[in-house]
Formats: sequence, C-alpha cells, structure tokens
Amino acid sequence: MTDDAHAVRPGPPIRTPADPGVPLLRRATAVLGGRFARLGRWSGRWARRLVLGVWFWVGLVVGFGTSLRLWESVLLLAVVGWAAGVWLWRRGRRTELVAVSVGVLLGWVPMLVLFVGALPHTMIGPPGVEYDL
Repeated sequence: MTDDAHAVRPGPPIRTPADPGVPLLRRATAVLGGRFARLGRWSGRWARRLVLGVWFWVGLVVGFGTSLRLWESVLLLAVVGWAAGVWLWRRGRRTELVAVSVGVLLGWVPMLVLFVGALPHTMIGPPGVEYDL
C-alpha cells in the first residue's frame, strides 16, 4: 500500500448559516432554532423549579377547584399574580407567587375544558348573563 491510498481529499467547504451565500430562509431558521433552544433550556429550568415546590401544587388544586361562576376571575387573578410574581422574583428571587399563579392557571385549563365543554352551546355567552335551561 502506498501513502496515496490513505490520503484524505478535501471536500467542499462547509458553509455556516452566517455566510453571505446562504439563503435567507436557512439563515433565519438557524437563528430561530438557536433562540428556541435557549428558550427550551430556560423553560426546563423553570419547570423543574416550580413543579418540585409545594406552591405549584396548591395553585393547581385551587385552579381546578374553582366554580364556573368564578372562572373569569380566576384567570384574571392568575395572570395578575403571575405578573406580580415575576416582578417580585426579579427584585428578591422568590418564586412562590409565580408558582401559585402558574399552578392556578394550569389547574384552571382542564376544569374549563371538562366543564364548559360539557355545557350546551346556548350557555356560552357574555359574562354575567344567566341562561334558562
């Protein structure tokens, strides 16, 4: 055998998405893919932090246990609580209010799907209106 048999031939140069000759769609998907990968790691850390705490589960039970008459108020309370919790977390690194609010919101969604989905279509309307069956 000769050395020529083991020689490596150079292939075409590998282009990165940042190179000027790469199509715009490929560059855009590479940039978005990097952003979503970072978002996935960030949301994974938050999910582990919240699910392992007791406050998330308390919020989940409260969210699922709300009645139909309060579902809009519970949704509003969860969103306001989440915003206030994020503000408090940024100032003091405490995640209890965020955990309760996310738990309430996630507990509220199956309650809404199970109970409102079972209602007749004539009962869905503006808030505060009572319907006769």
